[in-house]
Amino acid sequence: MSMTVGGAKAVIEGVIIKTQKSIEREVSYLKELADDKATLSKIEQMQADGEPLPANNPYGSFSEWRDAIEKEIRIGQNSLDRIDVQKAELMAFNYFMENAPEA
Repeated sequence: MSMTVGGAKAVIEGVIIKTQKSIEREVSYLKELADDKATLSKIEQMQADGEPLPANNPYGSFSEWRDAIEKEIRIGQNSLDRIDVQKAELMAFNYFMENAPEA
């Protein structure tokens, strides 16, 4: 099935809007990543100082807690990597929208 340039542009307009909204979450991801890294540092410091787990901590050990935070860090970094790809895609979409001939 063949698509016209006009049809492709109509589809891409919606994709551009969704991609822009996704990119707007970058600041939130950066803040979450910074918080997770600070928490990881705190966990490591508490463990090095021989402090007990906080009473309200849902994890059974520092190791479990650290593993959970490291997982959150990986997830956050993956989200930021995905946003980098989306930024490149947005550039390509915008280039197409501006330069594709309507024929």
